[in-house]
Amino acid sequence: MKESEDMIKTILGTACKVVGGVAGAVVLSAAAYMPFVISDATKKYRDKCEYLLILGGNVIGADTPSPQLFERMKAAAVYLKENPETVAVPCGGCFRDGQKKSEAAIISDYLIEQGIEAERIILEDKSTTTYENFEFGTKIIENHAKKPIDEVKVAFLSSDYHLHRASIIAKRCGVKNCGRVSSPTPGEAMPRYLRECVVAVELLYHDLPWKKK
Repeated sequence: MKESEDMIKTILGTACKVVGGVAGAVVLSAAAYMPFVISDATKKYRDKCEYLLILGGNVIGADTPSPQLFERMKAAAVYLKENPETVAVPCGGCFRDGQKKSEAAIISDYLIEQGIEAERIILEDKSTTTYENFEFGTKIIENHAKKPIDEVKVAFLSSDYHLHRASIIAKRCGVKNCGRVSSPTPGEAMPRYLRECVVAVELLYHDLPWKKK
């Protein structure tokens, strides 16, 4: 009986050390990652492009854009008016409880209301993650441009706090020289920066052997 108790204590002690080590590694990684997030967030990117991927964001209820998504929509309208040759690719599906319209459709409707011609807009309305924004969006661009993605000048528009992580994801999805267009973060930025450090674990998760395609 005592041997069993000692074994259990040993196993629990080892497990605690492992968990503690992983937690420490996550904290250190977050501390190292944060400066890159903030550095990109403070730059006002306005890169020129032929195709602009407008990354989706949360939808409230049936079809109301969250403040974050609305800022992206406004920034996209301004950019497209300043760059009349650019084709817009709004991204994001309809996948949340109660949602009636895709993120892409919400973005598109707003752009048209702001005077952007419908023929300049191609919807990517199936994605549910940033990875899928790029995976599905690049296929749409290649089909429309009739050439490989590395022969097309592509940029993405997203909230400033999201730019660093999205840039890494873009490269992993084959868009090696992807430009960036910044959108301001509504409200307090620091909680968003902290969240980026937490969800950055996703970048490692997608690099694990069993996740690679």
